[in-house]
Amino acid sequence: MPHRPYRDEADLTLLLRWLSDHAPTTFMHPGDLVWWLYQNTQVDPRQALELLFDGEAGGNELQGFGYCDGSWSVLQGLPDLPAHVWDEMVAAAATRAGGKLTVQPHEWDTPQLAALKRAGFELTDNRMVRLVREVQPCDQEAVALPAGFHFADMSGSEVSPEDRVKVHQDVWHPSKVTLEAYGRLQAAPLYRPDLDVMVVAPSGEIAAYALGWFDPGSRTGLMEPVGTRAAFRRQGLGKGLIREVTHRFAALGAQKVTIGSYEKNVAAVALYTSAGYAARGFWVDWETETAAMKEGQDSA
Repeated sequence: MPHRPYRDEADLTLLLRWLSDHAPTTFMHPGDLVWWLYQNTQVDPRQALELLFDGEAGGNELQGFGYCDGSWSVLQGLPDLPAHVWDEMVAAAATRAGGKLTVQPHEWDTPQLAALKRAGFELTDNRMVRLVREVQPCDQEAVALPAGFHFADMSGSEVSPEDRVKVHQDVWHPSKVTLEAYGRLQAAPLYRPDLDVMVVAPSGEIAAYALGWFDPGSRTGLMEPVGTRAAFRRQGLGKGLIREVTHRFAALGAQKVTIGSYEKNVAAVALYTSAGYAARGFWVDWETETAAMKEGQDSA
Protein backbone atom coordinates (compact mmCIF):
# COMPACT_ATOMS: atom_id res chain seq x y z
CA MET A 1 0.00 0.00 0.00
CA PRO A 2 1.22 3.54 -0.72
CA HIS A 3 2.64 5.37 2.26
CA ARG A 4 4.31 8.71 2.79
CA PRO A 5 5.50 11.04 5.57
CA TYR A 6 3.28 13.69 7.12
CA ARG A 7 3.14 16.88 5.05
CA ASP A 8 1.12 19.65 6.67
CA GLU A 9 -1.91 20.55 8.78
CA ALA A 10 -4.23 19.13 6.12
CA ASP A 11 -2.80 15.74 7.03
CA LEU A 12 -3.47 16.41 10.72
CA THR A 13 -7.11 17.18 9.90
CA LEU A 14 -7.28 13.92 7.94
CA LEU A 15 -5.73 11.91 10.78
CA LEU A 16 -8.02 13.36 13.44
CA ARG A 17 -11.12 12.72 11.34
CA TRP A 18 -9.98 9.15 10.66
CA LEU A 19 -9.40 8.46 14.37
CA SER A 20 -12.82 9.92 15.17
CA ASP A 21 -14.54 7.85 12.49
CA HIS A 22 -12.90 4.59 13.55
CA ALA A 23 -13.04 4.91 17.35
CA PRO A 24 -12.86 2.60 19.23
CA THR A 25 -11.47 0.22 16.58
CA THR A 26 -8.11 1.96 16.68
CA PHE A 27 -7.98 2.20 20.50
CA MET A 28 -6.66 5.74 20.31
CA HIS A 29 -8.36 9.10 20.90
CA PRO A 30 -7.74 12.05 18.54
CA GLY A 31 -6.56 14.04 21.56
CA ASP A 32 -3.71 11.57 22.08
CA LEU A 33 -2.22 12.52 18.72
CA VAL A 34 -2.55 16.26 19.32
CA TRP A 35 -0.89 15.92 22.73
CA TRP A 36 2.01 13.86 21.35
CA LEU A 37 2.66 16.32 18.53
CA TYR A 38 2.35 19.56 20.49
CA GLN A 39 3.41 18.83 24.09
CA ASN A 40 7.01 19.82 23.33
CA THR A 41 8.97 21.45 20.51
CA GLN A 42 11.24 18.46 19.90
CA VAL A 43 8.76 16.40 17.86
CA ASP A 44 8.69 17.14 14.12
CA PRO A 45 5.47 15.67 12.63
CA ARG A 46 7.21 15.28 9.25
CA GLN A 47 9.69 12.93 10.90
CA ALA A 48 7.36 11.29 13.40
CA LEU A 49 4.35 10.38 11.24
CA GLU A 50 3.96 7.98 8.31
CA LEU A 51 0.54 7.77 6.60
CA LEU A 52 -0.73 4.62 4.91
CA PHE A 53 -3.23 4.73 2.03
CA ASP A 54 -5.35 2.28 0.03
CA GLY A 55 -3.67 1.60 -3.30
CA GLU A 56 -6.84 0.19 -4.82
CA ALA A 57 -8.62 3.50 -4.19
CA GLY A 58 -5.97 5.52 -5.96
CA GLY A 59 -4.08 6.20 -2.77
CA ASN A 60 -6.77 8.49 -1.37
CA GLU A 61 -8.28 6.47 1.47
CA LEU A 62 -6.32 6.49 4.72
CA GLN A 63 -5.89 2.99 6.13
CA GLY A 64 -3.64 3.71 9.07
CA PHE A 65 -0.56 5.53 10.27
CA GLY A 66 2.51 5.18 12.45
CA TYR A 67 3.85 7.60 15.05
CA CYS A 68 7.46 7.34 16.24
CA ASP A 69 9.34 9.94 18.29
CA GLY A 70 12.65 8.13 17.92
CA SER A 71 12.30 5.57 20.70
CA TRP A 72 8.55 5.08 21.24
CA SER A 73 5.93 4.25 18.64
CA VAL A 74 2.20 3.72 18.25
CA LEU A 75 0.77 2.11 15.09
CA GLN A 76 -2.87 2.48 14.12
CA GLY A 77 -4.53 0.53 11.34
CA LEU A 78 -7.85 -0.91 10.26
CA PRO A 79 -8.39 -4.45 11.56
CA ASP A 80 -8.65 -5.94 8.05
CA LEU A 81 -5.23 -4.78 6.86
CA PRO A 82 -3.22 -7.64 5.30
CA ALA A 83 -0.41 -9.09 7.43
CA HIS A 84 2.30 -7.84 5.06
CA VAL A 85 1.04 -4.26 5.48
CA TRP A 86 1.37 -4.51 9.25
CA ASP A 87 4.89 -5.86 8.66
CA GLU A 88 5.68 -2.78 6.57
CA MET A 89 4.33 -0.45 9.26
CA VAL A 90 6.44 -2.11 11.95
CA ALA A 91 9.52 -1.95 9.70
CA ALA A 92 8.93 1.74 8.98
CA ALA A 93 8.79 2.52 12.70
CA ALA A 94 12.02 0.61 13.31
CA THR A 95 13.68 2.56 10.49
CA ARG A 96 12.74 5.90 12.09
CA ALA A 97 14.03 4.84 15.51
CA GLY A 98 17.59 5.55 16.56
CA GLY A 99 18.10 2.77 19.10
CA LYS A 100 15.90 0.60 21.26
CA LEU A 101 12.31 0.93 20.08
CA THR A 102 9.17 0.44 22.16
CA VAL A 103 5.88 -0.07 20.32
CA GLN A 104 2.70 0.16 22.38
CA PRO A 105 -0.27 -1.67 20.83
CA HIS A 106 -3.52 -2.46 22.59
CA GLU A 107 -3.69 -6.03 23.85
CA TRP A 108 -6.73 -6.67 21.64
CA ASP A 109 -4.99 -5.50 18.45
CA THR A 110 -4.29 -9.05 17.27
CA PRO A 111 -2.94 -8.27 13.75
CA GLN A 112 -0.41 -5.78 15.12
CA LEU A 113 0.69 -8.14 17.89
CA ALA A 114 1.35 -10.85 15.31
CA ALA A 115 3.42 -8.43 13.20
CA LEU A 116 5.53 -7.42 16.20
CA LYS A 117 6.23 -11.07 16.99
CA ARG A 118 7.28 -11.72 13.37
CA ALA A 119 9.64 -8.74 13.56
CA GLY A 120 11.35 -10.08 16.67
CA PHE A 121 9.87 -7.70 19.24
CA GLU A 122 9.60 -9.01 22.79
CA LEU A 123 6.71 -8.43 25.19
CA THR A 124 7.66 -6.56 28.38
CA ASP A 125 5.82 -6.40 31.70
CA ASN A 126 5.14 -2.67 31.22
CA ARG A 127 1.44 -2.06 30.63
CA MET A 128 -0.77 1.00 30.52
CA VAL A 129 -4.28 0.54 31.86
CA ARG A 130 -7.11 1.86 29.72
CA LEU A 131 -9.67 3.22 32.19
CA VAL A 132 -13.10 4.11 30.87
CA ARG A 133 -16.25 5.71 32.27
CA GLU A 134 -19.58 5.59 30.49
CA VAL A 135 -21.10 9.01 31.19
CA GLN A 136 -24.03 8.79 33.59
CA PRO A 137 -26.78 11.21 34.69
CA CYS A 138 -24.94 11.88 37.96
CA ASP A 139 -22.05 13.33 35.93
CA GLN A 140 -24.27 16.30 35.13
CA GLU A 141 -24.18 17.35 38.79
CA ALA A 142 -21.82 20.03 40.11
CA VAL A 143 -18.67 18.88 41.91
CA ALA A 144 -17.63 20.14 45.36
CA LEU A 145 -14.07 20.56 46.64
CA PRO A 146 -12.71 20.80 50.21
CA ALA A 147 -13.24 24.20 51.82
CA GLY A 148 -11.06 26.95 50.41
CA PHE A 149 -10.25 25.19 47.14
CA HIS A 150 -11.90 26.03 43.82
CA PHE A 151 -11.74 25.17 40.14
CA ALA A 152 -10.25 27.42 37.46
CA ASP A 153 -9.54 26.95 33.77
CA MET A 154 -7.62 28.67 31.01
CA SER A 155 -10.68 30.41 29.57
CA GLY A 156 -10.27 33.03 32.31
CA SER A 157 -7.37 35.17 33.49
CA GLU A 158 -6.90 33.74 36.98
CA VAL A 159 -4.11 31.36 35.94
CA SER A 160 -1.22 32.55 33.78
CA PRO A 161 0.35 30.33 31.10
CA GLU A 162 3.59 30.48 33.11
CA ASP A 163 1.91 29.07 36.22
CA ARG A 164 0.08 26.45 34.15
CA VAL A 165 3.36 25.25 32.64
CA LYS A 166 5.08 25.30 36.03
CA VAL A 167 2.57 22.92 37.62
CA HIS A 168 3.08 20.44 34.78
CA GLN A 169 6.85 20.69 35.12
CA ASP A 170 6.62 20.13 38.88
CA VAL A 171 4.37 17.08 38.60
CA TRP A 172 6.27 15.45 35.72
CA HIS A 173 9.85 16.50 36.50
CA PRO A 174 11.93 16.34 34.39
CA SER A 175 9.57 17.58 31.69
CA LYS A 176 10.08 18.70 28.09
CA VAL A 177 7.00 20.94 28.24
CA THR A 178 7.99 24.61 27.94
CA LEU A 179 6.09 27.87 27.72
CA GLU A 180 6.72 27.93 23.97
CA ALA A 181 5.37 24.40 23.56
CA TYR A 182 2.31 25.21 25.67
CA GLY A 183 1.57 28.22 23.48
CA ARG A 184 1.63 25.95 20.42
CA LEU A 185 -0.60 23.46 22.20
CA GLN A 186 -3.19 26.14 22.94
CA ALA A 187 -3.40 26.92 19.21
CA ALA A 188 -3.68 23.23 18.23
CA PRO A 189 -6.82 21.47 16.98
CA LEU A 190 -9.17 20.13 19.68
CA TYR A 191 -7.62 22.24 22.44
CA ARG A 192 -10.31 23.87 24.58
CA PRO A 193 -9.39 26.29 27.38
CA ASP A 194 -12.52 25.29 29.33
CA LEU A 195 -11.19 21.71 29.46
CA ASP A 196 -7.77 22.86 30.70
CA VAL A 197 -8.85 22.67 34.34
CA MET A 198 -7.05 23.29 37.63
CA VAL A 199 -7.72 23.07 41.35
CA VAL A 200 -6.56 26.29 43.05
CA ALA A 201 -5.58 26.24 46.73
CA PRO A 202 -6.57 28.95 49.25
CA SER A 203 -3.05 30.36 48.85
CA GLY A 204 -3.62 30.81 45.11
CA GLU A 205 -1.21 28.01 44.20
CA ILE A 206 -2.31 25.46 41.61
CA ALA A 207 -2.73 22.17 43.47
CA ALA A 208 -3.76 19.88 40.59
CA TYR A 209 -4.59 20.03 36.91
CA ALA A 210 -6.09 17.96 34.10
CA LEU A 211 -6.24 18.60 30.37
CA GLY A 212 -9.34 17.30 28.65
CA TRP A 213 -9.79 16.52 24.95
CA PHE A 214 -13.27 16.20 23.47
CA ASP A 215 -14.02 14.65 20.07
CA PRO A 216 -17.53 15.65 18.93
CA GLY A 217 -17.57 13.04 16.15
CA SER A 218 -17.23 10.01 18.42
CA ARG A 219 -18.65 11.86 21.44
CA THR A 220 -15.72 10.71 23.53
CA GLY A 221 -13.49 12.50 25.99
CA LEU A 222 -9.89 11.92 27.03
CA MET A 223 -7.93 13.24 30.01
CA GLU A 224 -4.25 13.58 29.15
CA PRO A 225 -2.29 14.57 31.18
CA VAL A 226 -3.52 14.59 34.80
CA GLY A 227 -1.43 15.48 37.84
CA THR A 228 -1.43 16.67 41.45
CA ARG A 229 1.45 18.41 43.17
CA ALA A 230 3.03 16.25 45.88
CA ALA A 231 2.13 18.64 48.71
CA PHE A 232 -1.58 18.43 47.86
CA ARG A 233 -2.03 14.70 47.42
CA ARG A 234 -4.36 12.52 49.53
CA GLN A 235 -6.80 15.39 50.14
CA GLY A 236 -9.45 14.34 47.62
CA LEU A 237 -8.41 17.03 45.15
CA GLY A 238 -7.43 14.69 42.32
CA LYS A 239 -10.70 12.78 42.63
CA GLY A 240 -12.69 16.03 42.62
CA LEU A 241 -10.77 17.28 39.59
CA ILE A 242 -11.41 14.12 37.59
CA ARG A 243 -15.11 14.31 38.41
CA GLU A 244 -15.18 17.98 37.41
CA VAL A 245 -13.63 17.33 33.99
CA THR A 246 -16.00 14.38 33.54
CA HIS A 247 -18.84 16.77 34.42
CA ARG A 248 -17.65 19.18 31.72
CA PHE A 249 -17.44 16.37 29.17
CA ALA A 250 -21.00 15.36 30.05
CA ALA A 251 -22.18 18.93 29.44
CA LEU A 252 -20.63 18.75 25.95
CA GLY A 253 -22.55 15.56 25.15
CA ALA A 254 -19.80 12.98 25.73
CA GLN A 255 -20.92 9.38 26.07
CA LYS A 256 -17.60 7.95 27.23
CA VAL A 257 -14.36 9.24 28.76
CA THR A 258 -10.96 7.53 28.81
CA ILE A 259 -7.87 7.92 31.02
CA GLY A 260 -4.60 6.01 30.67
CA SER A 261 -2.12 5.17 33.42
CA TYR A 262 0.77 2.78 33.70
CA GLU A 263 -0.24 -0.23 35.77
CA LYS A 264 2.82 0.20 38.00
CA ASN A 265 1.48 3.60 39.11
CA VAL A 266 -0.81 1.94 41.64
CA ALA A 267 -1.80 5.22 43.30
CA ALA A 268 -2.96 6.78 40.01
CA VAL A 269 -4.96 3.70 39.00
CA ALA A 270 -6.61 3.65 42.43
CA LEU A 271 -7.45 7.34 42.10
CA TYR A 272 -9.13 6.94 38.72
CA THR A 273 -11.01 3.87 39.93
CA SER A 274 -12.27 5.79 42.96
CA ALA A 275 -13.58 8.48 40.60
CA GLY A 276 -15.75 5.92 38.80
CA TYR A 277 -13.45 4.71 36.02
CA ALA A 278 -13.02 1.01 35.24
CA ALA A 279 -10.19 -0.87 33.51
CA ARG A 280 -10.97 -1.87 29.92
CA GLY A 281 -7.85 -3.64 28.76
CA PHE A 282 -4.24 -2.58 28.42
CA TRP A 283 -1.78 -1.03 26.04
CA VAL A 284 1.30 -3.24 26.23
CA ASP A 285 4.96 -2.40 25.56
CA TRP A 286 6.88 -4.47 23.03
CA GLU A 287 10.60 -3.76 22.57
CA THR A 288 13.40 -4.48 20.14
CA GLU A 289 16.85 -3.24 19.28
CA THR A 290 16.75 -1.44 15.93
CA ALA A 291 19.28 -1.88 13.15
CA ALA A 292 20.87 1.46 14.06
CA MET A 293 21.42 0.31 17.64
CA LYS A 294 22.86 -3.04 16.55
CA GLU A 295 25.23 -1.34 14.12
CA GLY A 296 26.45 0.91 16.96
CA GLN A 297 27.08 -2.11 19.17
CA ASP A 298 28.97 -3.92 16.40
CA SER A 299 31.25 -0.93 15.83
CA ALA A 300 31.97 -0.41 19.55
